[in-house]
Amino acid sequence: MSFPFLPHYTPLAQKDLDLLAPIFSGTVKAFCPCGAVYFVGPQISGDGLPVQWKAGIEVVRNGQQPVRDNGRQASLYLPLWSGEALCGVAVLTDVAAWVMDLAAATLLDKSRLISRELEFAKQGAIDPQTGLGNVKVLQARLAAMREQGAADRDTGREVISHCLLFLEIFPKAKNAGHALAEVSRAGAYLDALIGHLSPPCHLCNGLFSLLWEGVDEAKALKVADQLLQWLKRENMPRVHIGISQCTTEAKEPDDILEEAWLALQTAYKRGPFGLCSFRSVANRASHPLYPPPRRITSILHRQMKGLKRFCLVEMQCDGEPPAAFPEEILAASADNRALVTGAAPARGYVLLADYGEEEALEWCRQAKNDLAATGLSYSCGLALYPCMDFKKSEMIANSRKALLHTAFFGPGTFTVFDGVSLNISGDIYYNEGDMVKAAREYQRGLELDPRNVNLLNSYGVTLAQMARYNKAIPCFEEVLAIDHGNFMALCNLGFAYLARGRENKALASFEEALSCRDDHFDLLLQLGKLYCRRQRYGDAVEVLLRAEKIGPRDVRDVSHGAVHRYLGEAYYCLGIRKNAMASLQRAIRHNPQDASSLSALGELYSLEEQGSDIACTFCRQAVEIDDRDWRNWLRLARVELAYGDVVAAHEALREAMRLERDRLDILLLQGRILEVEQKEAAARKAYQRALQLDQGNEQARQGIKRLGGND
Repeated sequence: MSFPFLPHYTPLAQKDLDLLAPIFSGTVKAFCPCGAVYFVGPQISGDGLPVQWKAGIEVVRNGQQPVRDNGRQASLYLPLWSGEALCGVAVLTDVAAWVMDLAAATLLDKSRLISRELEFAKQGAIDPQTGLGNVKVLQARLAAMREQGAADRDTGREVISHCLLFLEIFPKAKNAGHALAEVSRAGAYLDALIGHLSPPCHLCNGLFSLLWEGVDEAKALKVADQLLQWLKRENMPRVHIGISQCTTEAKEPDDILEEAWLALQTAYKRGPFGLCSFRSVANRASHPLYPPPRRITSILHRQMKGLKRFCLVEMQCDGEPPAAFPEEILAASADNRALVTGAAPARGYVLLADYGEEEALEWCRQAKNDLAATGLSYSCGLALYPCMDFKKSEMIANSRKALLHTAFFGPGTFTVFDGVSLNISGDIYYNEGDMVKAAREYQRGLELDPRNVNLLNSYGVTLAQMARYNKAIPCFEEVLAIDHGNFMALCNLGFAYLARGRENKALASFEEALSCRDDHFDLLLQLGKLYCRRQRYGDAVEVLLRAEKIGPRDVRDVSHGAVHRYLGEAYYCLGIRKNAMASLQRAIRHNPQDASSLSALGELYSLEEQGSDIACTFCRQAVEIDDRDWRNWLRLARVELAYGDVVAAHEALREAMRLERDRLDILLLQGRILEVEQKEAAARKAYQRALQLDQGNEQARQGIKRLGGND
């Protein structure tokens, strides 16, 4: 492994013009004072560009000279250079008069000077470890968004919301070099996964940021949960995400950073794959499960004291609330066993002393009619006591959960607290990323309704999210005992088995799920992966080709990159090299740091004699990215041997054997290398060990025969 701490800078490229636009704009304005700067790549079509720009940009592209437009807005089109090649066009509007008066040759010199300065600016804005933007890029993008939001407010336009995510990955590494490689791998994976939606930045030490425009908190939470799932399947040991949302209010960039950081601190407490939004921490009072004011709870506790049986009803106004909570109307709807407590005009509680379920529901029906006569409508959540081992004090929370439950049935409805109510409250916590509280809700729900399939599935998924697979697996098995063909339980059980290394059981679960439904992308991908491991390459091609047709086809979609990686492996092992090369090339386009695909493609280039340099480069690059996969070292050893570097081949093989000694492929290659080195006794021993693993292996038999021995 080469020294990993040297920075690697690349020349100015088209993609930099988008990522670093807020920083580059300041550099351009310093040389050519103007109102605004926009950047356009050299190959981008005119679609989406302002009509008045198209002609000027086209002239720059064709003539590679600056172009002036002395019209109403005084615009200037400057070529941007990467060496001698055109890499983009800077469009300047409201340009200072003295700049517009400069000679064409002077403007061309300025464009080259600006291009060099942009390269320097890029070096200061790119993280050398990952090649992603650093904290300067994040700060500049936040500042640009704030300025755009202020301009939109001033002109009466709708302000676009955006979310900032902090994503911290804890690499599993034995030393600093491995930690750096893991962080770099994580950065490449994130960029391939969601770089087309929002280019990630690496701030330091495995802390990444994602700034999403036009995304609200609800969507950010859903995408963040998907991110956690994908990163877990990439064997990341711990990942935490904190989210801050900026909508219509004008927040300073530092405030947004602080909010996301505080949310991340809370995410740490929510298990190995924790998630938290700042709003859920800062605005606890607005949480749907936030308890009523202490004054109200004190009153309710006094009312419950000494009662052996009661029903607590929480009521929520469905429309415009009255001036005051209708205590008199509600009190008149029942006998003196009803105690009414108004918390606010829109919300209140009624404690029905010594009421059972049927009596309480009848009271709700009567109260609904009485309220309707005055034009009011309230929904009701009912909590009955006694209930299992719930305490009296928990009835307040239970009535709220029942109220949230009844919201699914529309206004004016009433629902008694049950296991489904706890499923709903668990989902609220789960969607916020609080797995600990979600698991507690699901578990209590199962105490009320042990055979509820949704609760069992939800509880199992939450336990799996917390890496408690031994407890999650029985949940999914119980679902299948109740509903044998439950597709999600079969998939979840397969993933849980896979996480525990029980691949045979995982494969059986996935195959049973496939018989229920054959259009689920994750299922098809995992089956293809397992088929490749079991050398069932024909089956792998079948399911992976089906997966290739499902879902987004974006070139940056990393999930399809994985499909092409395993397709390439399957085609290669089936001897269909042309298809294998095409699939592996697609995989690398999806994820340029896919070590497995790089390594396999390098070996294919060697076998097809398409260039020793590129074959060796790909295989060496693969072990630089991931030196913990013995297959990458084995392929490098094969390629080095094919091109005559026996010493390098032996060194690579030694690394492969350090990771995985008793593999047939490794022993066969060891025998070949030792033969070339004329170490006949050692070579014969390697072939004999290979025959112990596969008695019919012809390559080992031929090796022993060449060495003049008996197998």
